[in-house]
Amino acid sequence: MVKFLLTVLRMLLALVSAAVLFAILLFFFVLGLGLILSPEPEKPQKDAILVLDLNFNLTEKPTAAGRQQLAEALLEGEMLRSVSLLDLQRNLEEASKDKQIAGLLLRGNLIPEGYGSRYAALRDLRDSIRRFASRKPVWAYLEGDNLRDLYVKSAADEVIVNPESFVDFRGLAAEGLYLGDTLEKAGIGVQTVRREEYKSAADAFSRAEMSPEEREQVRAYLDDLWNTLAGDVAGDGGAAIEKLNGIAESNLFLIGEDVVEAGIADKSLYYDELVDYLSEKGFYDADRNSFGQFSYFSYASMNLRKPVDFLPGGSGNQVAVLYAEGPIVDGEGDENNVGSGPMVRYLREMRKESSCKAVVLRINSPGGSATASERIAREVRLTNQVKPVVVSMGGLAASGGYMIAAHGEEIFAQPSTLTGSIGVVVMFLNFEDLADKLAIGVDSVETHPFADSFSVTRPKSEREMEHIASLADRFYDGFLGIVAEGREMELAEVRKLAKGRIWSGKAALGNGLVDREGGLQEAIKRAADLAGIGDDYEIVERPRPKTLEEEIAEIFMEARGVRPMKVAPGDMWRRLEGDFRTEWERFQSFNDPNGLYGILPYTLHIR
Repeated sequence: MVKFLLTVLRMLLALVSAAVLFAILLFFFVLGLGLILSPEPEKPQKDAILVLDLNFNLTEKPTAAGRQQLAEALLEGEMLRSVSLLDLQRNLEEASKDKQIAGLLLRGNLIPEGYGSRYAALRDLRDSIRRFASRKPVWAYLEGDNLRDLYVKSAADEVIVNPESFVDFRGLAAEGLYLGDTLEKAGIGVQTVRREEYKSAADAFSRAEMSPEEREQVRAYLDDLWNTLAGDVAGDGGAAIEKLNGIAESNLFLIGEDVVEAGIADKSLYYDELVDYLSEKGFYDADRNSFGQFSYFSYASMNLRKPVDFLPGGSGNQVAVLYAEGPIVDGEGDENNVGSGPMVRYLREMRKESSCKAVVLRINSPGGSATASERIAREVRLTNQVKPVVVSMGGLAASGGYMIAAHGEEIFAQPSTLTGSIGVVVMFLNFEDLADKLAIGVDSVETHPFADSFSVTRPKSEREMEHIASLADRFYDGFLGIVAEGREMELAEVRKLAKGRIWSGKAALGNGLVDREGGLQEAIKRAADLAGIGDDYEIVERPRPKTLEEEIAEIFMEARGVRPMKVAPGDMWRRLEGDFRTEWERFQSFNDPNGLYGILPYTLHIR
């Protein structure tokens, strides 16, 4: 027996030793790979022009340092690059003060995906480009640009178009998927409760087209959005906006010299002529036989920042930026959703951490689980009682996204932000007709009348729907109360603004749902001012961006990485695949334990 135990013990020790050795080898492998993938970055030569290629998705949350290098080294094919707004803004600010950098050239086309590259974030980027232009010249080159690209590039001092390229300037269109007839034909029943008439989240599953209320609010939002975009692009007031409206009404797209004649570009040059043009301005690089240039992404690699954590012992001043991007879900969530669990923990951490003097809650979310939204909203209120919480709205801060914003000390939004949608919807699917079509028999035994109320094999009874409607009323009244308390408004006034209706940031500023116009940088500065720390602070981000070493370890341990982009940017099939994936992920995020949702009425795809 003793011999047997000794044998078992030796085997256990051997396994432990092997595990430790494997861990040590993996550590050094990861460390070595990190060194290989992170070579000493090159530095710009004097009077270099920083070239910002816009072929990326602009996200709210911080992206992992070195992710692109890692992905291109380990995976085949072109990778979809993601760039975080705050990193981009900080790098452009540094470049504008860098004595080696003489100017900025914008080229390429944005690749919107998921909740990225929304117009509100693009306005933040545009503001950063304008600040750069106040110190150094900025050029923009148009090649097959759409309205998003043009909106960013119009902030340049000089806009140049390729004579053979078109510019898409058709105005705006919003479309959503409606599966009501499809589900009915498939034998899938849909039952809904909504509060109130504009809260049409379930329409995507119960109707075949927009409701009149939905069409009304989408039209109002698009009008505000277009006026904001056209006003920023025109820059010269009403007359210039009217000229752009005329262009959009009479042209499917503009080509080359037509873009110049329309006043959208200043001159038309082929790319080789652009090279000569910039070289002749004193930026010639004999080694390249081109203008002196330096890639923005090389510049960003040169300025990689290690994730900042809260200072021990409460020393120093820090402003925490907390990102809520994606649908709000109950539980832990993931990288595509806002989990109530992590959000609650982050807010508690910030509330209790003495080095954290203020919090900026950056929201880019259509809402989601009512239960999860209420939990987060409570933590925002508790945190704001201890230190200022300033809300910065990105492209979306609607329904549950607005609920978690309501208790902020102040709320910032861009005119193009989509917000409001204060309401609730309950939706249930059942497969009774589908089972009949497939000759599938379903039977059950219950101990009480409501025991099988949430079965998907039959529709809810009238009595069951009355109980569900009562629950929806309770949540809706609670939602109204949260907004009334947070915004210090009368309940009757909130009810007039609610009803599930969406508002542009511009309209929300006028009706009191938003306090100030501005982007992320303005919100951060305001939070610091409210905390009384002026410019003496550093920024801590949550969720924290991963280091390159963490990314490598995650890929090897969890088989995760950057998704290959197997088709060209802007390809129709990539766009359709992305739209379908977004809709499916939104459907999968419906995990509220009570079946209650404060979520944007639809996923709008604005082209």
